[in-house]
Amino acid sequence: MYKVFIAEDEIVVREGLRNSIQSGTGPFVLVGEASDGEMALSIMKDVKPDILITDIRMPFVDGLSLSRIIKKILPWIKIIIISGHDEFQYAQEAISIGVDEYILKPISASDILGTLNKLVDTIEQEKRHLSSIENLKQQAQSNSDLIRERWLCDLVTGIVKTEDALEKGSDMGIDLISHGYLVAIIKLSTSSENYSELITAKRHINSLIDNQEEVLCFSQSRDSIILLLMQLVSESLEETAYTLGQAIKYEIERNTDCMVAIGIGSFVERIGNLPQSYAEAEQAVKFSVKTGQKLIIGTHDLNAYSEIDFLKLDGSPISERLKYVKKSGIDEIIAQYITMIGDYPFQTTLIGYYLLYDLMVAISKIIDELGGVVQEVIPWLSHKTQLSEIASSKETFCDGVKLILDTFIDFRESKSAGKYYEMIQKAKQHIDLHFADQDISLHSVASIVHVSPNHFSTIFSQETGETFIEYLTRVRINKSKDLLLTTTLRSTDIAYDVGFGDPHYFSFIFKKHTGISPREFRTGSKCLD
Repeated sequence: MYKVFIAEDEIVVREGLRNSIQSGTGPFVLVGEASDGEMALSIMKDVKPDILITDIRMPFVDGLSLSRIIKKILPWIKIIIISGHDEFQYAQEAISIGVDEYILKPISASDILGTLNKLVDTIEQEKRHLSSIENLKQQAQSNSDLIRERWLCDLVTGIVKTEDALEKGSDMGIDLISHGYLVAIIKLSTSSENYSELITAKRHINSLIDNQEEVLCFSQSRDSIILLLMQLVSESLEETAYTLGQAIKYEIERNTDCMVAIGIGSFVERIGNLPQSYAEAEQAVKFSVKTGQKLIIGTHDLNAYSEIDFLKLDGSPISERLKYVKKSGIDEIIAQYITMIGDYPFQTTLIGYYLLYDLMVAISKIIDELGGVVQEVIPWLSHKTQLSEIASSKETFCDGVKLILDTFIDFRESKSAGKYYEMIQKAKQHIDLHFADQDISLHSVASIVHVSPNHFSTIFSQETGETFIEYLTRVRINKSKDLLLTTTLRSTDIAYDVGFGDPHYFSFIFKKHTGISPREFRTGSKCLD
């Protein structure tokens, strides 16, 4: 509906206009009326009509003055002037103001409705035109951004000639004049196929470097982003790159499902040497991805890392181990960490920091899942300076990790007490009912309780003190004992009845658990009777 306002001092005319608009024959709604221009202005500022119908002569503020003023306040408004004077000077002034229609009295309902419909067509045409212009602007901006990213990729990879770089960059609004340069590459990865996570991660990166004129950020591919750092002050670009990289990695891994690997090239003084810094950054990020650690690695770190034997704790990522580790397992984790760090002081600080960092991210996610607040559970996790101090030596590293894990396990156990009871009971109930099914397996029971087989296996062992197979076998052996004692079925038939597919294997397992064969068990029980 289009909002219409009436400014008319003659009551009869105003009522006639009101009746025409409210007749329901057009897409109009009357939002207000006034008997003079001054009153009309105060009301229109609030209701913001699409169309104004005004008499040319009114007390206090006439129609032409009203039109002139309201056009400045509401420039989109369409104006119809009605007048009893067929004088050229009025019409000429109305045109100069931007009045859309000039109607002479007397006017009929069909006159006013026809004019209103004409203005509606004009408004719709303008909307389509503006929409088209906006779409063109967005498309042009998108094309401009794409051209910019492609050109910057060509620049750092050496396709753009050095002599053309500064001039072409200036033409594109990119100031490349600097005392030095450094290239860093960010590699994003996600375990899911939800690519929106990658888009979200890129938005986080853009927000972190927004308004930093010394950093240019551009996409190389769907999961790869390049940072071109320029030295505008005396501060070391390597330090700047590491600091920025740490902030990016922390924010993305805390707020998305993406993992972040970052490679940092060396400092170069000339634009022509950017491909060297890029190649080093590419080598570093590939190494980071290859190790599976998803670290921030600079070209100077590669020699130190080449000697490290990257391990997984018990063959599984630390995040999975943390869900079930007991305090008795803390020393084992620390020992494996120390093996990863190696014997060189440089490695102690560097690798120790990143091991702590990964531990921090993993612990933070689990605490979040359990409904806790990381800063409240382990306050020092939010302070990077504290992490650096912990990683400064093997002694402080061991003490710090032990304190962190002690505190975390206390919190986890306080929140997880009884957490898996219902799931374990459901699994046991299913096993007790379906133990005779030869197809029952860890995978089938895990699907019943809606967790992954690996997760279920670990939880079952932790909560019951025995493995899934041990429990299933125990149930089957106990049932076979009952059948041996209460029926005359042959042991071969009993083997099949309790879920064993091979009678010989059943006899072997039975003797392993009881120390005697099924026949001896049955015979011995009869002798006791």
